Amino acid sequence: MNIVPSLFENLRKMQMFSALNDAEIGEVVGKMIVRNYQKDEVILSEGDTSLYMHLVLSGRVKVVQTTEDDKEIIRAIHAAGDSFGELSLLACEASPAEVVAIERTSAAIINRDNFLTIIHTQEKVFDNMLRMFYKKLRYSWERVQMVNFKNSEQRVNMLFQQLSSTYGEPVEEGTLLNIRLTHQTLASMTGLCRETVTRTLDALKKNKCIKIHRGDRRVILLPGFLKQGIIS
Repeated sequence: MNIVPSLFENLRKMQMFSALNDAEIGEVVGKMIVRNYQKDEVILSEGDTSLYMHLVLSGRVKVVQTTEDDKEIIRAIHAAGDSFGELSLLACEASPAEVVAIERTSAAIINRDNFLTIIHTQEKVFDNMLRMFYKKLRYSWERVQMVNFKNSEQRVNMLFQQLSSTYGEPVEEGTLLNIRLTHQTLASMTGLCRETVTRTLDALKKNKCIKIHRGDRRVILLPGFLKQGIIS
């Protein structure tokens, strides 16, 4: 398979490079290499110095930290079109968390020198990157607010609100969260135990706020989710 055309089309769809013309994207492609990761493979360990920025082409990765009692906290999930490692790369600092492939994942990587060359010569990339940084900062603020909620339903509701802004797709019944979420993943993202998540989801289903597909377990936010004032 000729991977360059595929990489070219993937970059064209990414926010960071969306304003570039074909020639400019071609220059960026020439500075990247593609790597593949197996499920559960550690891409970046906590405390490691990040040498590359990663752009997810396919699959999904999770950004995790482990508490003193070995509880996994998922700080973020990145899917195709997302990127990670930019801040650590620019600051030459150690990674604050571990990045692990949730499933088979392909990513384009670029080293620091090439990344700096791109943002210094492509003003449009720099502008888009600043917007992305603001979005990630706002996401971090919301996560802090979420874990401060004592009510489990508030935590799950706010997480669904966050996910809908990135993965939400309008469907006939409401808004589909186009991301696979196990109960354990939801627990790790909200700081709740798995049993509490299960009870909370059951309550939301009973109140006709959400629906969960039997096959792929994807969540649909029903009109009742909005009517109850869960999303501000």
